[in-house]
Amino acid sequence: MPTLHLLTGAPGAGKSTLIEHLAPYPFATVDFDELIDPIGELLGMDVRSSSASRVWPGYNRLWVKITALLLRAGKPVLVMCPLTPDEWKDGTAGAEGVPEAVWGRLDCEDADRRARLAARGWDASEIESALADAAELRGVVEREFTTSGGSAAGTAADLAAWVGGSTSP
Repeated sequence: MPTLHLLTGAPGAGKSTLIEHLAPYPFATVDFDELIDPIGELLGMDVRSSSASRVWPGYNRLWVKITALLLRAGKPVLVMCPLTPDEWKDGTAGAEGVPEAVWGRLDCEDADRRARLAARGWDASEIESALADAAELRGVVEREFTTSGGSAAGTAADLAAWVGGSTSP
């Protein structure tokens, strides 16, 4: 069975930015944010909002299923998500075809996160919540990749070496 790598990261860490930089590598890469708008349209709600928290477990289970489908190709898979290992484990309960995951954390300096989220139009309370999420993830996932002080291409190369697809793009 191929290796499953999960890369968690709080909002503003740089997960969505890395997608294009990871495309040339020989493994599948997906980001939870890639389906959030279409799912929100289907459900008639903003899945990002705290008022949608009742649908988050189902959204997580959907990604577990998508991951199992990707793993059937027999190649490594990198899933970027905002989850803790316990949240992922809850989503995999009863799921078939999903191996144990190797975990990493995408992170950045708090000042960078503040600036990135402010540029997206987030208000102060939303930014503070993202900073709290980042602090929580730092406490539960040790392996860190940073998007502060370097290029997205460099971070992607580091991730590719970790996943096992270190062939240069």
